Amino acid sequence: MIVTTVFGLTGLIIVLGFLGNYLFKKTGIPDIIILLCLGLLIGPIFHMIDPSVFLSVSQIFASLALMILLFEGGLNLNLYKVIQESPRAILLATIGIITSMAFTTVFTVFVWDWSIIHGLLLGAMIGGSSSSIVIPLIRKVKVSEKVVTLLSLESAFTDAITVVIAITIIQLLIAPSSESGLYSITHGIASAFSIGGMLGIITGIVWLRILKGIKGEPYENILTLSIVLLLYSFVESLGGNGAISALVFGLVLGNSIEIGKIFRMKEPVTVTRTMKAFHSEISFLIRTFFFVYLGMIVTVNNLILVLFSIALSSLLLIGRFVTVSVSSIKEQTMKRAKDLMVVILPRGLAAAVLSQLPRAYGIAHAEMYPDIVFTVIMSTVLICTVGVFIVSKKYMNHKPEEKGKT
Repeated sequence: MIVTTVFGLTGLIIVLGFLGNYLFKKTGIPDIIILLCLGLLIGPIFHMIDPSVFLSVSQIFASLALMILLFEGGLNLNLYKVIQESPRAILLATIGIITSMAFTTVFTVFVWDWSIIHGLLLGAMIGGSSSSIVIPLIRKVKVSEKVVTLLSLESAFTDAITVVIAITIIQLLIAPSSESGLYSITHGIASAFSIGGMLGIITGIVWLRILKGIKGEPYENILTLSIVLLLYSFVESLGGNGAISALVFGLVLGNSIEIGKIFRMKEPVTVTRTMKAFHSEISFLIRTFFFVYLGMIVTVNNLILVLFSIALSSLLLIGRFVTVSVSSIKEQTMKRAKDLMVVILPRGLAAAVLSQLPRAYGIAHAEMYPDIVFTVIMSTVLICTVGVFIVSKKYMNHKPEEKGKT
């Protein structure tokens, strides 16, 4: 009976994940809402599955989801646009995270009487937009390609940056250091990004040469996936950021022709549509199950907590307005799309992943983080969905060539 129930639920989750993704493409309503609600039905409401069974593997599952998502995102980014837009995207991501952390910390200190460092931890968790929602959503809007690339990069950067900041704060909580907290966080980010980025580039170049040698062999796609897993593990063991290494590795593979020209490779290998399609399906499968899992483990039975979390989401929207206003100074393209950029603030996978860590490390308020983050994810996704629907009408009458302006 247990086996048939598990198989049946697995099939149902995949079918609903597919339908949710289909509706997302057709309507712009993120499938994350459907998946989270499905998790709520399976877990807290009908108790079809005991979520405690999965708590022991939550950190592994969460890290896997983030890694696969960023690798697949890197495969589909244009290298030259990344180089061109990276400085502005990093600025947007950095200001956004700082603003979110500041607003969240003030809120938690005055409303829940938390300590500053616990407020900063929550702020880091919900500090950035979700690449799994932003990247496909923004491409549905008729807006400058420059804005599309900028928002896609920002969401990818914030996924990685928030992970580094949150983990660094957790390390400070469980093993307080004599070093300055700000210095420790800054040094941790710089070190983790440089290690992850460099090893991602090196591994990508080496793997391109290997792919050239095994071209046409079966299972090369699953073999590439195994390299992503090995790279992530190796980088993390060195103290680097595995998420960034996965992103950069995907970026190198996805831009194999350009990389081949830069390093003067003879007949550089081209990453096929089959490889991109394969990893896209793996990404779909992992993220589908993770968001259902998140819905299963929440215990949102405190209405006051839900209302305060919704209020926190409103503060994040105000913070987003401040972030976009500051980042768009002397940038006309961003100013023209300012209203759209303001509502692109959905929290998602990275926030969900990080909300599981306090419980694993026995940190204060551990039981509150998942519930708060769950509500914030739902609230910001709804704000984003409604906001994009309203704002995108503004771009309906844009001329076709505007899409390609930079």
